[in-house]
Amino acid sequence: MAGKTALIVGATGLVGRELLNTLLSKDHYAKILIVGRRSIEIKDNRIEELIVNFDELEKYQSQISAHDYYCCLGTTMAQAKSKEAFYRVDFTYPMELAKIAQADPQFETFNLVSAYGANAQSGLFYNSVKGQLEEALKEMGLPALHIYQPSLLLGYRPHFRIWEEMAKLASSIFSFFIIGSRLRFWAIKGSQVAEAMFYVASSDEKGIHIHKPLEMQRIARKKEYTFDSSRSKVA
Repeated sequence: MAGKTALIVGATGLVGRELLNTLLSKDHYAKILIVGRRSIEIKDNRIEELIVNFDELEKYQSQISAHDYYCCLGTTMAQAKSKEAFYRVDFTYPMELAKIAQADPQFETFNLVSAYGANAQSGLFYNSVKGQLEEALKEMGLPALHIYQPSLLLGYRPHFRIWEEMAKLASSIFSFFIIGSRLRFWAIKGSQVAEAMFYVASSDEKGIHIHKPLEMQRIARKKEYTFDSSRSKVA
């Protein structure tokens, strides 16, 4: 739709980078607002960058406005160095963004990249924080909340992650022995997640929806989104 604006936070990450490429390949958005700590250094007349200090995100509220908010923020314990820093990036910052979105007159959809296995009650810190964020967002009463739960993400990363590389190798080996839909839960390309995010957000589907790997792969392949209660849970 002409005149619509998309906002991406986390555009330098695997999914965020793929999402930006996806949006630039479409004519759905007249403007793409990139909110981040540093410039992405990609030139396109639809891109507008806002360099922020995420610890003071509320100070930039008057400069932040979009129809579709895409939150692709995420880190690892190795990068964050502490549980406190990890929690700040994976919970606090996305929640602050959601609050800004909720107060935005243009706001239509909030799209969050979470993780397969997210559970607020999990004994794993990573899954627990992801789950806590999902639950907190659900309680906000946003008109349209789409949560994407990718499993192992495949794609280029600037930072080498040894455990992830080992998992990718295992995936390539054991894929010969895994048949049917189970294989689709083992790994998903960042580009597939990005494609799914675009088609879901542009569908104007209201409510709370959880998108699993199999559904995201299906959407990316068909390049369309039709709500299916067997694949996308409405809370």
